[in-house]
Amino acid sequence: MLAMPKMLISVGELIDESWEIYRSRFVELMTISGWLILTAILYAIALAFYPAASKLQLEAGLSGVENFGVILFSITTFVITPIVSFWIYTSVTRAIGMHISEKRVDPKKAMQEGKAVFLPTLFTTLMVLLMILLAIVIGFAPPVVLATIGSLVRFSPLIILANILLIIGVFVALFLTIKWSVTYLLSPLFTILDGVKGKAALEGSRRLIEGRFFAVLARVAVPKLVFLIFGAAAMYLISYVVAIIIDASAGLSLDIQLRVGTMLQTIVPILIAAFVNPLVLISDVLLLRSLQK
Repeated sequence: MLAMPKMLISVGELIDESWEIYRSRFVELMTISGWLILTAILYAIALAFYPAASKLQLEAGLSGVENFGVILFSITTFVITPIVSFWIYTSVTRAIGMHISEKRVDPKKAMQEGKAVFLPTLFTTLMVLLMILLAIVIGFAPPVVLATIGSLVRFSPLIILANILLIIGVFVALFLTIKWSVTYLLSPLFTILDGVKGKAALEGSRRLIEGRFFAVLARVAVPKLVFLIFGAAAMYLISYVVAIIIDASAGLSLDIQLRVGTMLQTIVPILIAAFVNPLVLISDVLLLRSLQK
């Protein structure tokens, strides 16, 4: 007799199993995800030397130390943070794959493997982003083209038609963006875990989700919502306590209070992300493996 296919993992099972893996592999996962703290340290250094807001408003000349703060902040934001975050993403996913495959989870090996699949995964991710961009173009390109032509030839009915199509295009773009975001969500995981790259990864994700869109949407959205609420609550609690401490420090100058407040507003979300991101990735990997079964 043919074996019956397993039922797709439920939302409750996803949350419970994600937490169990997170709890049992906390040290290994934090050994990797904790590297995100490096960006928090760089932000702290940059903001310590960053010019005061009042000086920026006056457009006064910046000192060498202040220029260093501005440059370090920009480099950290646009170069270091994206690279480190994506490397952590590929490495944590590899570590989760080791656990689910019942292999010994070695953080050092996972980071080496994460580095090896960095560029292929980046390529696959860019292809997914292009698909989402295409969804937006499909929705908005026709009314924009018609409106442009109508303006050039001064033909009012064409402009009116363009406005009608624009309203329709908003809904079309929103529908396609949500549909393709879910349909191709698992594509990068195919590249990281199974070595499937580019177009083949997108096609693999589409095949798995085809016919089960709403079931997958619920299993993608609900666990992430639960984990993000948990992270947001922790961030709010920490920020609230710190704000009380800063407000109680009456001896600090206004500039120092603002600087410390800005540091915390920048650093606390990074620290929370370091703890929450592995949970989100675990649920995605569990969903992928369940779909494959």
